[in-house]
Amino acid sequence: MSDSELFFSLLRISAAQILRSAGLTTAKPSVVDAFTDMLARHLQLVASTTREIAESAGRLRADVDDVRLALEHVGVVRPVNVFADPHEEDTRGIDALLEWFRSTQAAEMKRVAGFAGKGEGVGTEAKNEEWIAGELLSPLPVA
Repeated sequence: MSDSELFFSLLRISAAQILRSAGLTTAKPSVVDAFTDMLARHLQLVASTTREIAESAGRLRADVDDVRLALEHVGVVRPVNVFADPHEEDTRGIDALLEWFRSTQAAEMKRVAGFAGKGEGVGTEAKNEEWIAGELLSPLPVA
């Protein structure tokens, strides 16, 4: 197995967990693979945009502002004021992203991934679901 196949397989698990937390309980393996590919491309876009922003500022290492600008550029975080100085300390977009991480949807993603603590998640208890090996990766029945 090559490095890229290994990394794709690892990302596939996260992609399947994201789909499951969104309510998708069954999918063909090709659908999970396509979603995984889109997720990988999106992560590469954010990373390369961050690198380009840092390099355009004459730095070899990215900082938090570079990541924030990259997230705004690719549309993950909505820029609050497009006419403001990009290095201004307006953190409302990042604050909204942090608020999403505290939301019930993020808690459900943690629960599905098996990382929900007591009282977290949509259900009252984190259940041990065998959906990765079982029903999520099984083909949908043909109607």
